[in-house]
Amino acid sequence: MISRPDTASPLVPYITARHGEQGDTLSNLSLRPNGKGLFYLDEGLGDRDERGVLWARCSQSRYGNEVVGRPRWRDVHPSRQRECMEALRCQVCVQQSSRTALGYLFLATYRTEMPAHGWEGHLTAQPPLCLEHAQAAVEQCGHLVRDGAVALRAKVPRLHGVIGTLYRTGPDGRPESIELDGESARTPLPYKERRFTPWFLASQLVRELRQVTVVDLDEEADRRPEARGRRGPLRTSGSNQPTQTHTTALAVSGDG
Repeated sequence: MISRPDTASPLVPYITARHGEQGDTLSNLSLRPNGKGLFYLDEGLGDRDERGVLWARCSQSRYGNEVVGRPRWRDVHPSRQRECMEALRCQVCVQQSSRTALGYLFLATYRTEMPAHGWEGHLTAQPPLCLEHAQAAVEQCGHLVRDGAVALRAKVPRLHGVIGTLYRTGPDGRPESIELDGESARTPLPYKERRFTPWFLASQLVRELRQVTVVDLDEEADRRPEARGRRGPLRTSGSNQPTQTHTTALAVSGDG
C-alpha cells in the first residue's frame, strides 16, 4: 500500500481504508458440522474467493461510484485490495495496471542486501500499478521515499495465498481466533495448505512474483511517446472509479 505522502494534496489509493468503514461483528460467522471449518449463516456470492477461502466482511464508504472519507493510511480495505489483486488492476486508480513484455509492474521497498535476482519468488500483498501512479508513489509515498523503492516487472504473478486470521473451535462451540504475534501474524497462508484454509478468514490476497525483472521507472516513462515532456493529471482522493467489488474485511497492509 502507498503510505501517507508529505504533500498538501495527497494521492489516496483506491485500496486505502477510510474512516467510517467498519468490519463485521462476526455474529454470522459459524462452524460447519463435523469440524469442516468456517461459514456464514447468511453466506452469499463474493464471501469466498475462487479457491474457496472465506473472506471477512467490511462496510464501504462510498458516494455513488466514489470512495469517500478520511483515509486511514496504515490500513487497506480488504475487498478493494482483493478486487485489484484478483484482476491485476492498479491499486490507486483501479484501471489496468502497466504490463509490457517483461510483465506486470509492482513496487517493493528497497533492500540493501537484495541482489537483482533475489526478487524472484517475492511475495506481495501490494497490487500492481499503472506506470503513472508507480512514478507518483515513489515520489509521494512516505516509506518508499524514506527507504527507497524497487520497481519489479513479473511475467507470472501467480496467486499464492492469503493474509488474515486463523480460527478454531472455542470452548463454547463457537469460532475462536488464534492469536499470533509479530511476523507470524503477517505470514501468508498458502492456498496449498488445505488443512488450514477452511479455518481461515482472509483479509488480503497475496501473489508470488515469478520471472521477475528489476526495471527503471524513469527509463520506462521516457520510452512512452505520450509521456515525453509531460505527465498527465493524477487521480487523487475521491476520484477512483471502481470495478465490481466484493464484501470482505478490514486489515493492515502486509508490505508496510
